[in-house]
Amino acid sequence: MTTQGLTANSLATAEAPHSQPVDVTFNFTSGVGQATAVLFRKGVLINMQSISKSGNVNFSEVQSGDVISISGVCAGKANVAINTPTTPVTPEQFNAGLIIAGYLVN
Repeated sequence: MTTQGLTANSLATAEAPHSQPVDVTFNFTSGVGQATAVLFRKGVLINMQSISKSGNVNFSEVQSGDVISISGVCAGKANVAINTPTTPVTPEQFNAGLIIAGYLVN
């Protein structure tokens, strides 16, 4: 039995030809907010990023079938948009309080 050595390169996700960069845009209005976007592939956490003001979270290697999960809180309204087709579709608006949603990348 042969075992593969663990290197920094073996931990990196290889770019697949069908991968794409994806932006998750958070727009907090009428107050402040904080949110976290998480990218999952086959149930494994691939990338997690947080934002505490309106702006973008960028994922560089997103594939069809990946899941983007968002959670957070806002004092006013929050609009969330993902720049690739998802189920359910975005943009989606959240009222003051909790932000919790999941999106399947088509």
